[in-house]
Amino acid sequence: MDKNDTLRNLLISVGVFLLVLWIWPRLLPPPPQRTPPSTANQAAGPAAQPVDPGIVQPEPHEDATGAGPQDEARFSFAFLEADNEQTLAMGSRPAEGIDKEVPSPYRMRLTLSNVGASVESATMTDHAEELGSEKRYTLLSTIERDDGRRFRSLAIEQINVDGIGLPIYDKKWHAAPVQTTEQGQSARFWIEIQQDGAPALKLTRTFTLPKQERESGRRDLKSEIRVENLSDQPHRVVITYRGGLGIRRAGLRMDDRFIDRGVHDGTRVVGKREGQGVVTKSPGHPVELFVPSAAEPNAVFSWAATANTYFTCTIAPLGRDGHGNARYLAEVSALDADGDALSNDDATLRLVTRPEAVGPGSALTYPADIYLGEKDGDVFREVPEYLERNYYYQVAQAYPWCTFPWLVELMIWLLNGLFSLVHDFGVAIIILVLIVRALLHPITKKGQVNMVRMQQRMGEFAPKVEELKKKYANDKARLQQETMKLYREHGINPATQFLTCLPMVIQLPIWVALWISLSNNILMRHEPFHFTWIHDLTAPDALYTFPAPIVIPFFGWELPAFNLLPILLAIFMYLQQKLQPKPKPNPNATDQQRQQQEMMQKMMPLMSVMMLILFYKAPSGLTLYIMSSSLFGVIEQHWIRKHIKQREATGGLVRKAQKDDVRLRQRKKPSIFQKLQKMAEDAQKTQAKKAARSKSRR
Repeated sequence: MDKNDTLRNLLISVGVFLLVLWIWPRLLPPPPQRTPPSTANQAAGPAAQPVDPGIVQPEPHEDATGAGPQDEARFSFAFLEADNEQTLAMGSRPAEGIDKEVPSPYRMRLTLSNVGASVESATMTDHAEELGSEKRYTLLSTIERDDGRRFRSLAIEQINVDGIGLPIYDKKWHAAPVQTTEQGQSARFWIEIQQDGAPALKLTRTFTLPKQERESGRRDLKSEIRVENLSDQPHRVVITYRGGLGIRRAGLRMDDRFIDRGVHDGTRVVGKREGQGVVTKSPGHPVELFVPSAAEPNAVFSWAATANTYFTCTIAPLGRDGHGNARYLAEVSALDADGDALSNDDATLRLVTRPEAVGPGSALTYPADIYLGEKDGDVFREVPEYLERNYYYQVAQAYPWCTFPWLVELMIWLLNGLFSLVHDFGVAIIILVLIVRALLHPITKKGQVNMVRMQQRMGEFAPKVEELKKKYANDKARLQQETMKLYREHGINPATQFLTCLPMVIQLPIWVALWISLSNNILMRHEPFHFTWIHDLTAPDALYTFPAPIVIPFFGWELPAFNLLPILLAIFMYLQQKLQPKPKPNPNATDQQRQQQEMMQKMMPLMSVMMLILFYKAPSGLTLYIMSSSLFGVIEQHWIRKHIKQREATGGLVRKAQKDDVRLRQRKKPSIFQKLQKMAEDAQKTQAKKAARSKSRR
């Protein structure tokens, strides 16, 4: 196959690939129409069961005898509700969140609702909604649908009394004024349940917001649900309540919202992640996160979280004494709140307690710690409770397999450390580039010098290889063995060419680690590169934002802005490739192999175009790192080539090669490249034996 055939086949393959990208979406069936569940009653009359216009309801719990709930028994229960809906405010005042000079003992603003004893909204007063905005970041919010349904965070969905499921998500609880003490603020909601007109149970929900200075790193909200028996008969109760709602997408390319959970296995807390897509693909069908099992008697639920890249709402149910893990949970699951797969802002949690008896005059409590705020790896490892519960998993689970967790942590530590010195993350990234380049310079220099030396030797070596090709023209296996032997006798090791690629191979995990550090380092959120047009290093640089996104024909790609950094990255990477010494063809290579090598060299400039496409919407901090690395690489390549030419003029390369030959002959232990060469020879011998056996069988 000549090079024209190779180029033609490559173009055909690219054309087929682009054609599939264009045709495939048009072959998919259209998405189903959204059909909101009916809010009408299932049936008329006293036995009718109201359909929850809020969250998808859990299955009714049976009592110990296995008897299901009866409509008549449900009708005998009644709630003594408040007259009106009411909201309470806790935490910082808006001015305290915007004016950093005003000290505040709180780091959030909470709006509570007496409907379901829930949270209407949770606002982070020390984080901006968007870059340059005075509006504070809203972590939890009420979800409203066009059909009138409303979804609130942390609401109590249902109480099951003696096997009778009583929806309580839409009930109006009584509310007491917010109490402020030296320790913080608290809000209390309560509602009474009557059975046949007599008091039966009283439910009380208390939210407590402790005073938490910013230096502490804490963002705690405490919740306690109390069930008190007001009757003279025991009751078995089950409480069902939900997690956070309204977590917004922070990722630029994909939905970065997830549901994480931690389970204590008897030794430590082990984390696991469920993507939000798993929930929305099965609307109305909860995804199990934890159920007590006889197979794992030591497993105890620790926490669950709804989160995006930077922020999390983490619920940690506690033991009855307010410490340790709760052992009264029967099930924890994730679900799509409205049962509609087309909506993706309502993934939440459901926590269901075990059936427990509460005697006359007695009470049961269900305390929980709730963390509302940023995913700060340092805080998660410094605060004892967070460390014990392994909240850090929510940060570490984002580390991919193609890098190392310690490397990501090192990148975050270096960036934050450099920032504390220069007070600019853009400058810190450039300094980090210089550090990495300086550490890799000896390898880069040695690899290029070795390539030039090998090219010189290959020129002297070629005639002897041609003689071997004529001598063993009919025995390719023997030709390979003799060629490798000749390499070894003349001190030539093709494996040393790997040194040229080694800096790039080493930097790939660093690039990935930096990408992850940009995506998980909350300190870099909305941080600019001062004195440049880059206003947010965790977003594309956006030199100019188009009035309306430009759509690329055929592909359907939307370009919201003109990003300059990826273009500079492609230019500097192309220049760096042009300055690298080009390896000469292997004298032992076939004509087809030579053609392929020539084709690869011609395709190298395409890598610059691919990098432009790949990094066009990448965080500008990562693009700045790779662009700076390529720019300094161009300078480094120029300096190394100048150094090589000087050594060639003085004969330094020849003398160095002779010294290396003597050193290699005197060396007792083989070098890593000699080991690679030996492995290649062994592989060729094995292949030759297999070919001989196959030929004898024929």
